[in-house]
Amino acid sequence: MSEAGGVVERYYREVVNRGDARAARKLVSDEAVLGELDAFRRAFPDAAIHTDLLLEAGDLVAVHLRGHGTHLGIFQGHPATGRRWAATGSAFFRVERSRIADAWINWDLLGILEQLGAIRRVEGSNHS
Repeated sequence: MSEAGGVVERYYREVVNRGDARAARKLVSDEAVLGELDAFRRAFPDAAIHTDLLLEAGDLVAVHLRGHGTHLGIFQGHPATGRRWAATGSAFFRVERSRIADAWINWDLLGILEQLGAIRRVEGSNHS
């Protein structure tokens, strides 16, 4: 594993899963990423995210994620429900000088919001 891949693995292990704020400052240089992480951790303080697949190309790292957590704070404008969710996602990182400089993270948001009871999928009409 390259240095960039190691930074991303540490980010998930130490920062996302353990909530280590000191490690966050060491591993992430992008304030927007830190802000999104803070909101995520407040919404799901027990979240556990695992990287199932990690691919590297120079300073770019792509990961396939699997995660779960309990909705204990505001998420996407929806107040805490106490419900649990489990979903998959993908993320892409740019690592610069041993720190995450950019991140693009996509979860199955529809699936998560359904599990939290925040939205309900409506069956489509069936035209014959």
